[in-house]
Amino acid sequence: MAGKLTKEHMNLLESMIGCGPKSFKLLYSITRDGCSAAEFHRKCDNQGPTVTVLYNPQGSVYGGYAGLSWKTDGGHAKDDTAFIFQLMFSGKRVVNTFRPNDASKALYFGSNRSALFGNLDFEPFFGTISMDKDGTFPLNGNLALGTYQNSNNVSNDAINNGSMVVTEMEVYAVSADDARTSTPKQKTWRKTPALNEEYLSKMTEELAALTPPKGSGVTDFRLLIAGPIGAGKSSFVNTVMSAFAGRVMHKAVVGGSENGLTNKYMSYPVRQGDGPCLHFRLCDTPGIGEHSAMDVVNLHFLLDGHIPNSFQFFPSHHVSIKTGGLIQQPTLSDEVHSVAFVLDASTLSDMSPAVKIWLNDCKRIVQEKGIPLVVILTQIDKLDEEVADNLADAFSRPDVKPR
Repeated sequence: MAGKLTKEHMNLLESMIGCGPKSFKLLYSITRDGCSAAEFHRKCDNQGPTVTVLYNPQGSVYGGYAGLSWKTDGGHAKDDTAFIFQLMFSGKRVVNTFRPNDASKALYFGSNRSALFGNLDFEPFFGTISMDKDGTFPLNGNLALGTYQNSNNVSNDAINNGSMVVTEMEVYAVSADDARTSTPKQKTWRKTPALNEEYLSKMTEELAALTPPKGSGVTDFRLLIAGPIGAGKSSFVNTVMSAFAGRVMHKAVVGGSENGLTNKYMSYPVRQGDGPCLHFRLCDTPGIGEHSAMDVVNLHFLLDGHIPNSFQFFPSHHVSIKTGGLIQQPTLSDEVHSVAFVLDASTLSDMSPAVKIWLNDCKRIVQEKGIPLVVILTQIDKLDEEVADNLADAFSRPDVKPR
């Protein structure tokens, strides 16, 4: 029996444990060996560092790492390397590491206990547990982070779905001996230049030299920024303006709000240092949400150039040709010349069906009008610890790859 732990999860655990590649040898499985503390100790005691992994019916995977050998007595034991971890939640990749705030009580050894972390912060079971008719095990242990293990403000229910019922529990010996070969680096799915000072300077110069075609009547290119509430549209505007200005700029209002802080169409010129403004504008829009002021109808008027700068939108109110203050006969200079959808990568899986429908409808309208469209992903560092630790490898991560 090889065990359920995948190579991807081994890679994540290696990163959490540190100090290079590891081998993972299956010592104990409750579906194979039975769910009893006696059998746990018979298989797992005196085996050196181990990871205990639980799998539940909802598709969540979590557990704990012990840097010391398990044994049958001794009470609490100090382990500076021990931690509790989360790899999956409800079938989705959710990676968290919960380390002890008091390493002197990181582990607990007892003859009638299984793997016990902290002061009952995490214990899968004690005694003997029988398998139910549906093939699950109603473990009698507990998950209650926050006593001796840091919770990182993650609720226990967001780790084990509020239940200790599992389909499997496994314990693996972890060793640097006979370690797996280092996992080959993910193939880069998008080739990008090295983001060094030379490349950034060249890119800035190219954008600064960008000008509309002569005779077109266009003074500035307009880049429309659209996307869900809280995705980072206004922050993106400020970031671009700051990069060209050479100092921090806060032109667009940013902050947390259920309905978003931007309720107007705002066109921002971009200035390079103390020099003249460049020939493109960043056009911020209200965020998309359940009760948003933005919808497909309003977007149609925006793209065609009917909406003037500082125009305020109102929820549940469509713009029409009779709306006061509109540009009745927009020129090519008033129209939108390109569109960027800004999406929060860390919340894509939680996006509501209504917002998904809106984005698809908007994509269709933009494409029908022949306007160039790009997608900007924000918060990619929140996808998991590996991405956060090395943003330079983002384009080798399957989490970021478009589908």
